[in-house]
Amino acid sequence: MNDERNVQRVGFAAIDPFIQVSIPRDIERETRTGGMVQWGDGNCYPDYLYSLYCGVPTLQSVIDGNTDYICGDGVECSHFSAAVPEGCMNRMGETAEEQVRDAAADLGIFGGFALQVIRDAEGRPAEIYHLDIRYLRTDKECSRFWYSEKWGRGGVRAVVYPAFRPNLDWGALDDAGRAEAASSVLYVKDNRRQTYPRPRYASAVKACETERCIDEYHLNSLENGFYGSMVVNFNNGYPGDEQKAEIEREFNEKFSGAANAGRIMFSWNRDMNTRTTFEAPEVKDFGDRYDALAKRARQEIFTAFRANPNLFGIPTDGNGFANEQYEESFMLYNRTQIRPMQNLILNAYAKVFGSDGVLRITPFSLGSPAKEGRTDD
Repeated sequence: MNDERNVQRVGFAAIDPFIQVSIPRDIERETRTGGMVQWGDGNCYPDYLYSLYCGVPTLQSVIDGNTDYICGDGVECSHFSAAVPEGCMNRMGETAEEQVRDAAADLGIFGGFALQVIRDAEGRPAEIYHLDIRYLRTDKECSRFWYSEKWGRGGVRAVVYPAFRPNLDWGALDDAGRAEAASSVLYVKDNRRQTYPRPRYASAVKACETERCIDEYHLNSLENGFYGSMVVNFNNGYPGDEQKAEIEREFNEKFSGAANAGRIMFSWNRDMNTRTTFEAPEVKDFGDRYDALAKRARQEIFTAFRANPNLFGIPTDGNGFANEQYEESFMLYNRTQIRPMQNLILNAYAKVFGSDGVLRITPFSLGSPAKEGRTDD
């Protein structure tokens, strides 16, 4: 006969798994009315990409570095319209370099960019504005666009634009057609397989999340007075589920804070002189594991961009990276990554202007032109 007094019972409270299902999926779903295609879960996937850019240092370093490389040593635009100040792209005074920098940043973060083209009374392009692609949605054919800064909040009111038509016969349009074409959108993406663009680091999203989570973990460890990843044993019986949940909530609020830098496991035991004990599971080489994980995440991000970390001010271990090595690495990176993105931007403006050469980008050089032309007293 079994003696229940000799049977040890240990009750563990349920712990939510730390498997992130909150990472939005890059899916496209056409709405039932209007023909708009939703961009990701909840129609907010670009917001997620922007949050990665803001929260992942390595990703931001690469994208900002690419933007500098794309803009090179300067951007110039020939005066193309009497409606705007000379050297500017619109009446707001936005310069060509500012606009190209915004387009290059969007290319890095989202994989595409958009321009709003305003025509004059004769149908000629008179103004160009950078349009934040994060707030832009389109149909499957990319022939119609909706712009709103409040996607995913319900009851969205969006401004509707037609796609830009480079060879538009203005004279053949009636008044309604001219009114509609007076403001249109030129939409550029770095792929043809889906409706929305896909950034070059799409395959490294989990690596970006890893780096962000590591930073948040260490920050929370500093903020919390209680170090996580512990086991808390209650050796005085078995309360009900509701009471367990209440104890866990109060314990976390008092000792570990709302932003918990680790996982706390609660164990409910029959007895041990009614005492609560604290045990920290021993983890060997804890710091080395985090360091290796952080390095791997950074490497995966650079691999997605086919980039050398040294090109972005992040030296590799045991490599001084002399000027010759930098130049060789940059020549390859410029040819395979930077120039294709520059061509996307230049071709977009050539389509608006109807000719090449109106927008010009001076290639990036290692030495600053201003410094090279300066002589010391």
